[in-house]
Amino acid sequence: MASPEQARAAAMAAVFQALDGVRDIADRGQHDAEATRTCLRGLLGDYSGSVTGLYGGDASLRRGLDLLISHLAQPQSMHLTRYLVAVLQLERRLRRDRARLTALAAGLERTRHQADYFGQIDHDSVIHHLGDLYSEHISPLRPRIMVQGHAHHLQDSRNAALIRALLLAAIRAAGLWQMNGGGRLRLVLGRRALIETARTLKAAA
Repeated sequence: MASPEQARAAAMAAVFQALDGVRDIADRGQHDAEATRTCLRGLLGDYSGSVTGLYGGDASLRRGLDLLISHLAQPQSMHLTRYLVAVLQLERRLRRDRARLTALAAGLERTRHQADYFGQIDHDSVIHHLGDLYSEHISPLRPRIMVQGHAHHLQDSRNAALIRALLLAAIRAAGLWQMNGGGRLRLVLGRRALIETARTLKAAA
């Protein structure tokens, strides 16, 4: 059984992994497909108390663990910091809006059935449906995340839907972070402990 510290580190790694996918798509029009599928499994899966279990194990979050360690130790990307802060704020606002949260959960349940039908969690129809859910339930909230990147990548309809799906996955992971005792103060004041726990998870992956 993972400790609360390990659960928080895994959840925050999932946030970073999703946001890393957002950056890759916006900047290069490409992404790590397996890392993306891990994020989507976390978004559409049933949480039974194990964060790493939800995402398929520590090894599935290696990319996010690497980015968590490097960014919290010495931030290199202002865009990533802005995305992270916005995701944490959006998760908090969503959590407090019970009607919106219930409607989103129902939409995710429909998307889960859709993924089961196609047998592919990153099927185009699934991605576009997740993108629509983000537009409907998250886009009206503030702050609105303005993704920076190359226009020709951002204007591609599948890229745009996948970015929204990954932002939704990041918000879900932020909810798991909060559920396991995370918060803004813990992220700031407990940064070093979080990095060390992430290193432990990475070594065990």
